[in-house]
Formats: sequence, C-alpha cells, structure tokens
Amino acid sequence: MGDYQGIIFDMDGVLVDSEPLFLVAINRLVTGHGEAPISEEENEARLLGTTVEETWVRLKQMRNLPGSIQGYIDEYDGMVRQVLREELQPQPGVKQLIDECVRRGLPRAVASSSLRKWVRLKLETIKLQDAFDVVLGGDDVVNGKPHPDIYRLAAQCLGLPPHSCIAIEDSPVGIQAAVGSGAYTIAVRTHSTRNMDISQAHVILDSLEQFDYSLLRDG
Repeated sequence: MGDYQGIIFDMDGVLVDSEPLFLVAINRLVTGHGEAPISEEENEARLLGTTVEETWVRLKQMRNLPGSIQGYIDEYDGMVRQVLREELQPQPGVKQLIDECVRRGLPRAVASSSLRKWVRLKLETIKLQDAFDVVLGGDDVVNGKPHPDIYRLAAQCLGLPPHSCIAIEDSPVGIQAAVGSGAYTIAVRTHSTRNMDISQAHVILDSLEQFDYSLLRDG
C-alpha cells in the first residue's frame, strides 16, 4: 500500500460520461445515410472502448455502409466535435483525486481510445486541460486497446514503469489493456458498461469517490 507513483486515466466513462454522446454522433451519421440507428446493446457489445478506426470498420460491417472508412471518420469528426460542445461535467470524485495527486506531487496522464484532439476538447470543456502531464489518444499508438501499448507509452511519458502506476478504466477492452501493461487497474462502474464483465480489474468501484488514497505514495 502507498507505493503507486502515478495515475493514468481513461477518458470516456472515467473522467466524463461522454459515451452516450459518441452514440448520438454515430447515429446522426448512420441514420443520415439511411440506415437503422445503433442500439445501446449493439454499442455495448461491439463498439464501446474501440478506437475510431475500429469503430467504423465494425459499423461498416454492421450496417453494410458504402464508401471509405476514412470518409466516415472525417464526417464523424465534425459530428463528435458538435456533440462534445454540449454540456459535459467531470465524473464524481475526479477533481478530488486530481487535487490529491497534485498535493502529493504525483504525475498524471490520460490514455484514451479517442482521437487526441477530441480528448483535449473534452478536457477543455470540463476545465481540466491543465490537470495532466501527458495526454494520449488512440492515434498515438499503432495498436489500440485492448493492446497494452497506450498504457505502456503513458507510463513511459510519465517517467515511470507501468507497475508503479494506477490505471483507471471502465470498459473490458480498456481493462485488458491496462492489466496487460502491468499497471494496477481500477475499474469504475458506469451506465454504459453496466452489463459488461469488468472482473479482470484488480478493484471495482461504483464511483471514484470511493478511491482508496492509501494506495498513493505521499510525495
């Protein structure tokens, strides 16, 4: 206890409850092309936690969409930016945890499957753009989650080995990536992942308000 020297946060579902907004953007695009909307169940089973490119590879298969993957990604980018400017709030316990890390002098990173520019937009929206030493998106690694690459890179950028870091996740693919990197992995239950198996995490919390601060090195 008390040995962990840095924290790596997932973005969607951990820092903000933005997963529903991504589904809004997806369905604006999909229905705009005359296809049936993606249900919450389909989103949970097939799309949640994947990179943007993998999301659209799967959506093309799910709805037999014509056109190029990149064309959909470009169109989706505009829709995501629009919905992300709608009201976002930090999840409960986030600011308190960040403040405690700052007080103890512990470095902090974001490691998200979203594009880095979307991550930065969300951080600006919730006024946490200066709260992290490192901000990484899915476009910063070749292999996205569930591969551990982004967590290994985040730890490296913090100047720490992964086993000295706590990773906070909410989705099975993110948990697999974090655990695979060697980080101590905490899962936070969310509405979007309520039906998913998150048991691979070392600890499961209902909210970051339950975070055990004794895990953190003091200074």
